[in-house]
Amino acid sequence: MASTETSQDQEPARGGDAYTLREGYGVTSPLIELLKDELTVQRVFLSSDEERALDRIADDADGGDLAFERVKARRYLFYAALRDRFVYDGRPIRQWLDWIATAETSTGDKPTIITALATRVVEWSIRASDRASMFLGFATGLVRWFAFFLLALGGWAWTRDFAPAWWVICGLGVGFWLGARFLKRFTDRRVSAVVQATRERYAETG
Repeated sequence: MASTETSQDQEPARGGDAYTLREGYGVTSPLIELLKDELTVQRVFLSSDEERALDRIADDADGGDLAFERVKARRYLFYAALRDRFVYDGRPIRQWLDWIATAETSTGDKPTIITALATRVVEWSIRASDRASMFLGFATGLVRWFAFFLLALGGWAWTRDFAPAWWVICGLGVGFWLGARFLKRFTDRRVSAVVQATRERYAETG
């Protein structure tokens, strides 16, 4: 019974559309605490050294820090766990943006590993809810798939010595591939702009 009461005290408390951590929840970043909690649910171990490494600036040199190297190698796992927790908590975008901004203030607005992962989760949520971003993402995937198809077809034509058809097809494939890269960058800029607009809107409303 005592262990149940302790775990309940450490759960995030929801109030309206804002999420706060109850007293005693932890002394590290709330985002790291949420990640630790989700990893515990998924039975994934996170060492204390890895926990501290999550608060390091994302583009720092590892300097022989094995924990930092392990964390960077497990970033996709951590991203997936944070995304699961974000969805489970009702997609609290405003609270997460506040936590990200607070954490990055102490690093001179440089993203740490944990804030970079959290930003990706927020961007994923916005990308999934913003119709323009969803359409651009779908178009990017379709163009990229067609580029690979043309390149494969051009390779097949080359093995059959169907000149000049093979280099025309390959040229089109390269063109579509470059188009997919352009759409990807445009989509990323679109999502970043929406995230920034969301931050500014929340800042204005307090």
